[in-house]
Amino acid sequence: MKKQLTLNLDEKAYQRLLQHCQGDENALQEFAARILENQLPDAPQSSPETTAEGLEEYLKKGTPGSRSYGIKGQGW
Repeated sequence: MKKQLTLNLDEKAYQRLLQHCQGDENALQEFAARILENQLPDAPQSSPETTAEGLEEYLKKGTPGSRSYGIKGQGW
């Protein structure tokens, strides 16, 4: 069973896609579907650890004083 997806593109991107597909909207839809399918990983990625050890390791990845360290909830 196929599902439908609507994409909102700016005019320039739409025209480039349409030109790439030689004005064939069906080819454009197939092209976009192929791109999306090829970009998806084969298997779902595992979720990040939610244990205290996993959180501690995540927070240790940042360096004190760096912007990313502050984003992780430390140093600000």
